[in-house]
Amino acid sequence: FSSNYFYKMSRKIPPTTSSTSTPSSSLPGVQRPIHSMLQHEKEKEKTTEISNQMIMQMLQSMQVKMEKIDKIDNIEKNTENTEKRTENMEKRIENIEKRTEETDGKV
Repeated sequence: FSSNYFYKMSRKIPPTTSSTSTPSSSLPGVQRPIHSMLQHEKEKEKTTEISNQMIMQMLQSMQVKMEKIDKIDNIEKNTENTEKRTENMEKRIENIEKRTEETDGKV
């Protein structure tokens, strides 16, 4: 295994057809596709950014609505508690009236 590994590492790789590198800007037809790809990527980024902004606005709107719902829930609970207190007070008043009538009847 190790001798084969060193053989592969020491092997020379044959040079490609062009040993000098040609700048991509000098190759006809390469610059235009790269430019259009970059433009396309920028447009995708803008679209994504707009989508993210819309999502954030929707989330904020939902948060405000949830807060309003929570307030309404609290108001409903407070109303229920007030109704229960009122019922209890009415029962107490009835009991006091009964006692008063009983006391008046005895005197």
